[in-house]
Amino acid sequence: MARGKPWTREELIVAYALYCVIPFSKLNNSNRTIKDAAEVIGRSPAALKMKICNLAALDPDFLATGRVGLWGGISKLDREIYEEFSKDWEGLSTKAESIVGLPLFDLTEPVYNGDPHRKKSYAEIADKQARKFFRKSVISAYEGRCCITGQSIPQMVIASHIKPYYVCDKSERANPANGLLLNAFYDRAFDQGLMTVLPDLTIQVSNYVKDGYDDQNTRDWLLGVDGTKIIRPKRFAPNRDMLAYHNEFVFLR
Repeated sequence: MARGKPWTREELIVAYALYCVIPFSKLNNSNRTIKDAAEVIGRSPAALKMKICNLAALDPDFLATGRVGLWGGISKLDREIYEEFSKDWEGLSTKAESIVGLPLFDLTEPVYNGDPHRKKSYAEIADKQARKFFRKSVISAYEGRCCITGQSIPQMVIASHIKPYYVCDKSERANPANGLLLNAFYDRAFDQGLMTVLPDLTIQVSNYVKDGYDDQNTRDWLLGVDGTKIIRPKRFAPNRDMLAYHNEFVFLR
């Protein structure tokens, strides 16, 4: 491969998808996903890792942490890909995996679903793929830690939709900014409207809980976090409009 070879649209789609799903702490040349993807697109792992780091310079949430991306490596096409797929998360996940031909998002795609004679439709496969992408992106953004407790047992953390999945449009369902990483207890409380997160990332517990329950566990687990702030993610900060939706339509006042 010639040095300085321009990046293609397909290569950049893969790089941006990997930017979304690989935690910063695991961005290195020996990362197996980076190595496998680099081999398929004909780039070195070092070059692919560098391009992923370049894309951080376009991420306002990353820059808001006070860190600096690698502006020198940003091209016009980089910006176009970033803008296009920041509005089409499902398209990003689907196209990246189709280019690489590998399960970038830990997706094992079954041929059949329930009835052994019925093949899964493209829409069903795309929906499952988008859910996998969403989960992995949210886990990556929060470095695998519950944004309330910091707890990091993989089996206990859930990528929770802020605006419920069933009311999301296609552009929102797989958007990592529509996610919070919560342990199972807080995921349930958030989903049932017993608590919410305000636009400034402050946790607010419902009056339904405050007025009706005063046992020790409720005080420790729910009332104890009221007024505190969630841990801000490394990227994909919670979308203010989606938080507002949860506050208005899910939260029990």
